[in-house]
Amino acid sequence: MLRLFFAACAVHLAPSTDPGVLELDDECNATQSCSFTALQLRSGAQAQDEVYQDFEASANRSQSKVSFIFTYGAVATSKEPLEDLSQPTRAFAGVRCYTETVYMSFARQTDAGSDLNLLMHPKVATLALHLNKDSEFYPGAGRPDLPRHGTEAMRMPSVDLHDMKHYFIRLQHLQLHGKDASQMPLFASAYKFANLAWGAYEKQKHWETQQAVRMEDLIHQQLMGWRLVHHEQQDTLQAVDNIWIVQSEQTRNCMLVFEGTHSVQEFEVNLRPNTETYCGFDGVHGGYSDKLYWLMKYSMPKLRPKLAKCQSVACTGHSLGGSLCEVFAACANSGRKGNAHYDLQDWTQGRAELMPAVRQKDLSRNN
Repeated sequence: MLRLFFAACAVHLAPSTDPGVLELDDECNATQSCSFTALQLRSGAQAQDEVYQDFEASANRSQSKVSFIFTYGAVATSKEPLEDLSQPTRAFAGVRCYTETVYMSFARQTDAGSDLNLLMHPKVATLALHLNKDSEFYPGAGRPDLPRHGTEAMRMPSVDLHDMKHYFIRLQHLQLHGKDASQMPLFASAYKFANLAWGAYEKQKHWETQQAVRMEDLIHQQLMGWRLVHHEQQDTLQAVDNIWIVQSEQTRNCMLVFEGTHSVQEFEVNLRPNTETYCGFDGVHGGYSDKLYWLMKYSMPKLRPKLAKCQSVACTGHSLGGSLCEVFAACANSGRKGNAHYDLQDWTQGRAELMPAVRQKDLSRNN
């Protein structure tokens, strides 16, 4: 049924770059996919560049309220790309991922969620994940126009590619210009935190074993040294929305996790055609700004004391959850004290401390 809601079109094929030609001072342009060699050179020479650092290693140095964002199949959020106003580059640290299947140079299928509307994605490094062939990586501000507004190939939306299993498989076998890139710090972090974006849905089955998967199980199995420290539920009438805080036992860094769309009623949020001014940003998707407003109004008072005990805060999510993460991060990093939306979600960082582990809550209704 959801296929009826997804529209087709948009295109892109990143130009290939000879990895042997790039030298240390060469730049990876925002409109050009980076070679593996260039990434290695840049990650070694520019150790302070958070785009190429592991979340664990570099989040503590961040001066931003939200240090990183990791999103998967997020729906576009605004008429103009959301920016990280706390950074000189105006680009968020982290990566936005979406999946594609390349059939030939001019024809692709793309995750329908990432291609759902005519808006733009935020300024953040962008990773187009391909299977059994080179993926395409755009560092820095990434490609906020992709996939909807690309012009180099014909794209057709695929609902199946929106499934998180395709993200795990592609990230686990990530290839850039013929070489394995899955263990590069940024991409290894993206794979790790994909488990949280997936677990946020609370009711999942593994695509191979068909066994039920729960957030606390994924943390125990896939994020060793991390613990669930808060689980908030809010009934928005459309669904019971889950928000999670997961903390590193070593660094005290935290990941704020937003749940994606998980009911027919909630899917309507993604389809709202209106845009609004949110947190001082014009042209923000009306469904996401409204959803985030109500989540912050009723859930943030309970989240705020927990976030205050984090050394740093990043966020993640899949689909709607990824979009909420992106709008939340833009607002948090805007520094617009006195703005009603900013004040609603703001928190004051206190002394970082390891919080006690909690068990995830039972469903309050069929979720």
